[in-house]
Amino acid sequence: MYAAPPPQIPNMGGSNMDQTGSEKRVYQAWKGSNKFFFAGRFIFGPDVRSLVLTFVLILVPATIFCVLVARKLLDKFSHHAGVSIMVIAVVFTIYVLVLLLLTSGRDPGILPRNAHPPEPEEGYDVASLTPESIGGQTPHPRLPRTKDVFVNGVPVKIKYCDTCMLYRPPRCSHCSICNNCVERFDHHCPWVGQCIGLFGLLVDLQSFISI
Repeated sequence: MYAAPPPQIPNMGGSNMDQTGSEKRVYQAWKGSNKFFFAGRFIFGPDVRSLVLTFVLILVPATIFCVLVARKLLDKFSHHAGVSIMVIAVVFTIYVLVLLLLTSGRDPGILPRNAHPPEPEEGYDVASLTPESIGGQTPHPRLPRTKDVFVNGVPVKIKYCDTCMLYRPPRCSHCSICNNCVERFDHHCPWVGQCIGLFGLLVDLQSFISI
């Protein structure tokens, strides 16, 4: 059995030290498939270009409505009522676009991966592994795929992630597109090019209802 260290909240603007001793920001040494903009302040998925298509699909109908429909309503209604329709349409469109940008450009709840596998727990017989038993290579004990932990007194089975080298918390899954473990992972949304997880589910729900 192995004990995984408690996950740290990723700090996209933090810094690391590379092999030469120079300071390196976290997003510059990121091992996932994400794309960063504005010095790591925005984190997007590898398919962020699909967000442009989503913006176009929202802006085009909204523009057509304002030009062909809302403008004619200015003459059919009183002055203030006609202008109100135009203002509501523009403000609501901007509101939806901002929500989509926040969903796509925020950290969805990524668990920072470990640099090394967890250390074995007490009682695990590491001495039983010899170089001869694994073809002359350095012994590397294989972690158990699952282990039981207690959450509020209830036993919960958690799985080990070979890529991130950590035991995933409950309701956490590894996204094969972003190549990260995401807390409360729901799905990878192709329309925003980002995972929907712990920090993006509420905003994504608001944008979906608004659309």
